[in-house]
Amino acid sequence: MLPIAADIAVNAVHDHVGSALPNAPVVPDPAPRESRTRIQFAGFLRASAQRRARLANRLDPCSGRVGPVIASR
Repeated sequence: MLPIAADIAVNAVHDHVGSALPNAPVVPDPAPRESRTRIQFAGFLRASAQRRARLANRLDPCSGRVGPVIASR
């Protein structure tokens, strides 16, 4: 192989491999866009879960306790 061709080949390999080095520039992925429908649906589910929790606490306020409930004397 000619010395010039070998030098060009080595430089090409170094340039190609350089992109895999740990200090190579990192291009971040774009943030995923949240659709309006998805945001509204998530809000609906969150509000629904909060309403259910409030209703459950009103119906049985002791359900969140750990251990048996001991009657006072």
